[in-house]
Amino acid sequence: MKSAFVNNSLHYLIKNNACEEKQINIFRYTLESLYSLITKTSVVLLLSIFLKTFPITLITILLYSILRGFAFGVHATKNIYCWFITLIVYIVGPLFIKYFTIPMIYLYIGYGISLFAFLLWAPSDTPSRPLLDKKKRKTNKIITISLSILYITISLFINNSNFYEIICFLFLLETICICPLTYKLFHIPYRNYRNYKK
Repeated sequence: MKSAFVNNSLHYLIKNNACEEKQINIFRYTLESLYSLITKTSVVLLLSIFLKTFPITLITILLYSILRGFAFGVHATKNIYCWFITLIVYIVGPLFIKYFTIPMIYLYIGYGISLFAFLLWAPSDTPSRPLLDKKKRKTNKIITISLSILYITISLFINNSNFYEIICFLFLLETICICPLTYKLFHIPYRNYRNYKK
């Protein structure tokens, strides 16, 4: 299915002069990412409806996607690993949030640890997407911290235990994704922009 979608889409783009020969790899990567995003999100949302965690799952996906868009972080090296992690994060995580209440003191500690981690490590690039522009790295760090503070502020106004837990959950998840130890554990190079000459 994935190969058929990517190959047919590429064929259509080339045929209509929307993609040049030298851009094929970029378009292929983009189409593969799009396919994975659509299929995984669809499966996760359908399962969340069945498990009655749809609101928690949807909020987690939306807020985490925005934060990760600026903080970046490690990616699974294989599609099967990505599926496994996606289901754990977006199915097991919301179930835990729905049925368990975490004391506020632990949530505040989670907030604090994550903000410190974002200050130290965000954004964290990958070998396939190195962040070469120093100014962009600094901008992404500022946006990541600002978004985090905004999320915390919104959670204080909403004053809902599930929402507090969602914010803490996605903060800690992103902290794991940008942590140098995670990169080392999965044998993925860290701070890849350093490998490129100016």
